[in-house]
Amino acid sequence: MIFSSCAEDPTRIGIDLLPEDDFIEVYSTDTIGVRAYTMYNELSLSSDSTKMIAGGLYDEYFGSTYCDFVTQLRLMDSLRKSAINIDSVFLTFYTAKVSGDTAAVHYLRLYETGTELTDPDVYYTGQDPDTITFLGEYPMPVLKADSLYSVRLDNSVAEYLLRDTAQFRPATNFYKEFFKGLWFGIRSETNPVLITLNAADNALAISVYYHDDEDVKRSYFFVATERAVNYNRFTHDRTTADPEKEVKHVNDLVLDTAVYLQTYYGVYTRLDLPSLASFRDTERIAVNKARIYAPVYIDGETYTEEEMPGQIYLRYRDNEGKERLVPDLLHDISFMDGRYDTVGDYYKFNITTFVQQYLEGTVENPSVELFFPLSAEKNVIFRANENSPAIRFEFAYTIF
Repeated sequence: MIFSSCAEDPTRIGIDLLPEDDFIEVYSTDTIGVRAYTMYNELSLSSDSTKMIAGGLYDEYFGSTYCDFVTQLRLMDSLRKSAINIDSVFLTFYTAKVSGDTAAVHYLRLYETGTELTDPDVYYTGQDPDTITFLGEYPMPVLKADSLYSVRLDNSVAEYLLRDTAQFRPATNFYKEFFKGLWFGIRSETNPVLITLNAADNALAISVYYHDDEDVKRSYFFVATERAVNYNRFTHDRTTADPEKEVKHVNDLVLDTAVYLQTYYGVYTRLDLPSLASFRDTERIAVNKARIYAPVYIDGETYTEEEMPGQIYLRYRDNEGKERLVPDLLHDISFMDGRYDTVGDYYKFNITTFVQQYLEGTVENPSVELFFPLSAEKNVIFRANENSPAIRFEFAYTIF
């Protein structure tokens, strides 16, 4: 019995008959260096007005964070023409989230602000409110999430709000001219507590209960509706951190072995990919894969695998220095990924579209920034630069 076969690789039979222009070459590398830095910008835009956040939190690595907010109060109804004899006044709010030491003693602090809040204006996380009238400090109840609370205020607050009811007509005059804003803060005697209110849930209102001269009981409400203009202020004090653990290098462009990412617009991680510049002059290049792997530091106490934040976002800065979401995130959050991998103890980011746009000249700089959405409460520390493992970049491309 005789067997015969072709000695040439069947996948290459006739390949020499095709012109060279018909071929493509695929390359991949994971050797492109990543330079990682810890950065901070005190004047970050306070862009998410759907959430109102107040209180504080402490991290032995990052120190203390203080949160408060300013919001508008709006009129819900016309006020009856009658005598107003104040019986009581309450601040009501609905807690979407609560964290921290709820059993400790906390006080609600209220101020009137003197600057009109308008939609076209830009507000920053480090912007001090223009407080003009102190409306009091009041003990807070024991807090828990998804609950409605009422804190009794001094009757003088209602008297102040109702001191000139002619200012209620038209209703817009109230928050444009008469009472322009309410500052809401929390003072904790010991350990901090942190609460998040949702503007869409009518998160906050001042309710006034009164009677007229004929002893008819009435009520009137000043409400921070979802149409109100709100902005959050976040203050970070890294000096209160454990001296052995505090963040050492911020904005100094030192290539430390760890870089830091903090909630509530604190320090953030910048990743530079300077080696990509050598590919920018390559003609007919298509990016097949561009992924960042960011391994995390876990100490088993403050930072554990179980408490890693579920999602981290990516942005970049345009040639004017303005923050822009990477196109991969705009395309689809699941496409960008940014989720924690429990097996590899790292976060993975897909930036294929971003890199393609950089190589084509649409994006100016090969640099991205890691940041948190406002829903995040836990910080993250990444292993970087000369650490092992360290943040790395995986790149695959086609020359066609």
